[in-house]
Amino acid sequence: MRIGRPTWWRGAVAVLAGVPLLSLGLAAGPASAASGGGSVTIYAGLDAPYGIATGPDGALWFTNLDNSTIGRITTKGTVRVFAHAGIDEPRGITAGPDGALWFTNYGSNSIGRITTAGKVTDYTGTGIDEPEQIVSGPDGALWFTNAGSNSIGRITTSGTVTNYTGTGIDGPEGITAGPDGALWFTNSANNSIGRITTSGTVTNYTGTGIDEPDAITAGPDGALWFTNFANSSIGRISTTGTVTNYAVTDHDIEFPLGITAGPDGALWFANDGNSTIGRITTSGTVTSYTSTTIRSPAGITAGPDGALWFTNGYTSSIGRITTTGTVTNDSGPVIDDPTGIAAGPDGALWFTNQLNDSIGRITTSGAVTNYTTGTGFDEPYGIAAGPDGALWFTEAVSNLIGRITTSGTVTTYANPGIEPEGIAAGPDGALWFTNYGSGSIGRITTSGMVTTYAVGGSPQWISAGPDGALWFTNPGSNSIGRITTSGTVHNYTGTGIDDPAGIAAGPDGALWFTNPASHSIGRITTSGTVTDYTGSGIYLPTGLAAGPDGALWFANGAHLIGRITTTGAVTIYHLAGIDDPQQVTAGPDGAMWFTDAGNSIARITTSATPAAIVSGTAPVTTTAGTATSDTSSTVSW
Repeated sequence: MRIGRPTWWRGAVAVLAGVPLLSLGLAAGPASAASGGGSVTIYAGLDAPYGIATGPDGALWFTNLDNSTIGRITTKGTVRVFAHAGIDEPRGITAGPDGALWFTNYGSNSIGRITTAGKVTDYTGTGIDEPEQIVSGPDGALWFTNAGSNSIGRITTSGTVTNYTGTGIDGPEGITAGPDGALWFTNSANNSIGRITTSGTVTNYTGTGIDEPDAITAGPDGALWFTNFANSSIGRISTTGTVTNYAVTDHDIEFPLGITAGPDGALWFANDGNSTIGRITTSGTVTSYTSTTIRSPAGITAGPDGALWFTNGYTSSIGRITTTGTVTNDSGPVIDDPTGIAAGPDGALWFTNQLNDSIGRITTSGAVTNYTTGTGFDEPYGIAAGPDGALWFTEAVSNLIGRITTSGTVTTYANPGIEPEGIAAGPDGALWFTNYGSGSIGRITTSGMVTTYAVGGSPQWISAGPDGALWFTNPGSNSIGRITTSGTVHNYTGTGIDDPAGIAAGPDGALWFTNPASHSIGRITTSGTVTDYTGSGIYLPTGLAAGPDGALWFANGAHLIGRITTTGAVTIYHLAGIDDPQQVTAGPDGAMWFTDAGNSIARITTSATPAAIVSGTAPVTTTAGTATSDTSSTVSW
């Protein structure tokens, strides 16, 4: 049975290729933090948005399936995203009678409430089981469908839950308040429309014109209108149960999902199957609107500006269509599978967006700007501030080194000696990068002269060391490498170096690195002595950086941020809104900034006290690294 997931939704990961870059420099407001952590901020883009509703504040509010956030977009396109432990795979959303927004948490079997200021409250109970859609009822309560238990739920604004079951409730999905003072809902499992009074009496209607119904809304004609996903049609049911079915043969209706009454007296619906927005009059005339910016729409609602607003799941964007058919699209702050991050010379953070092939910039207050470079720009990866006041980045697919000024001017350098991943500024005024595919280290001057040094293996991340050399991780050979600016290479292997990933110079004169394979943090002195820290919640660590507090901060598996002191004391932060942290850097504001593959940028202050902390001194193993030394082959271009 399909349980309300559109065709583009696949488990926990949405396909996000082809995000239109139509909105640049929009402000992403700070997210609401989990209890106890007012010092955590998540700046997220739209990530598989699904449900949408007009809020009491004149903005549109929507649910983000993939990164478990609630979003708000003004009619001018400014996006704000809220993350919280009480938001877990949200689906439906509606304006409540209390001036807040109410939403369903399919992932955690709960009902959420968010104020227009971003304060989140989460309600759980035995009567909440995989909730789908939600609506304000005529009795001042919220009513919702439970896909998991085949029931209809009711929750008061104070959180009291009542649950209704019966033979007339089977796979409920959409729900709406009817013109007759009852709630009407769709039963996708038994192809029926249900009606429930506020006292819990259920009536069930079946008919040939009802085929896997999904969304439902009250029409301007005193009837209920619904989408039939299975047979690609629009249905109408009177309050006495008479069903009329509207189907067309020219694909103007194709796997419709959401439906809403428009300000023009017609019904508007989202066609997931052919990526169009449809309109149907109460007499059954259908019109279909196409646009390159409509991609697998799901939810739709009438906006406060007289237009219709809809969610584009495939492109993680919000669309707007006027009643005359003019379509605009807003992808909000463009944060799309970010990886590398670095503090820029302009007081902002700069990051790479792998999926939409762009470079992002975010101010310390959260305003995001996105820069693209046209053809040949493909999946940027590492990024570093250069000695020339620009940002330098690696482009792993097209084998380029890129340079972007703080005003957005981009230059790219192609060379047979470039197959890059990590990049760092060297002590010699050049940029140094790892060539993962060819087993070499590259050096590029600010004028574009490239030199490569063979080191073997598959070098990945690189950092300037306190000894005037460059240090890099080499997961291909399970080693930590060191290369002088003249090209002399040392490789260190041994216990405590296990598929290393990120690397950074620590405040103690040593290099620190992550071992995701063995769930540990490593430390290597400039003479090659290795110390390995395990336990205390270290899990799949990736990037790390030195913080202003004298500790090392690292990305630590799903939802986790880690901190380790130079004596080995570990603290793990479990933060709502962080999905898959990747790389980290110290920001110009005294906080640590992370990229999150869940399409967000995270900021955490060094005094953060989030909801869940595990602290302790990690077990320590000290070994002497095995060093091999040689002067590698050098090629200049």
